[in-house]
Amino acid sequence: MKSVSVPDSALLLADRPGGKKDGHRPNSRKHLLMSQPPPVIRVAILDDHPVVSLGVGAFLDSRPGFRVLHRETSARGLLEKLAAAPCDAALIDFYLPQEPWDGVNYLRRLRRYHPNMAIITFSAGNRLETQYAAFRAGANGYLAKQWGMILLPEMIHGVLSGRDPFLSVQDGKIHAICPTHPHALLTSSEVEILRHISQGLSVTQISSRLMRSKKTISTHKRRAMRKLQLSDDLALALYLREKFTE
Repeated sequence: MKSVSVPDSALLLADRPGGKKDGHRPNSRKHLLMSQPPPVIRVAILDDHPVVSLGVGAFLDSRPGFRVLHRETSARGLLEKLAAAPCDAALIDFYLPQEPWDGVNYLRRLRRYHPNMAIITFSAGNRLETQYAAFRAGANGYLAKQWGMILLPEMIHGVLSGRDPFLSVQDGKIHAICPTHPHALLTSSEVEILRHISQGLSVTQISSRLMRSKKTISTHKRRAMRKLQLSDDLALALYLREKFTE
């Protein structure tokens, strides 16, 4: 299948207000549906760490049936290379802090310009939050870096088969899932506590405002952090600042 190639100048026009917002809803995403995978699967890799990009590329090249066409550290560079030489699958690092585009914004670009390409995201960040965001942006799979790359070939084959809309790893095995927002895991009391924390209130202040014991407030906070896979107060602060109000 052919990917849609878009000139560099068109990339900028496509982002103007009023442009089409593909990928906002999972049901609006276009998935790659193939009766059987190609004899050689062409792969593109984007990671802002060259060592990771080269390492993953070398691993896939050593596996039968895979050919890595692009190893990129630049978001724009990968778009340009895909326009010239399309791929069947792309492995995209979700967090690219030094790039003008990353995360949801970049995944939506890829899905818009390459609707038939399988997109798998990976990251070392918060798994549930990133997985849900990638799903909403139109990705076909998510692989946390903690699992390593050993499952990557299987995931690529699974995505290309078109049987399931989204794949992820649970308990060391690949499963078809429908990600939900991490907040869906929280109780109303836990959400309430996080909302107050996001406003800059301490546990003592929240206890006084809600007329609950500090132990109860601390318990709700701790349980919420565990469900959201946040390891410490710094991770919680970053989550609340960047994600809580979305």
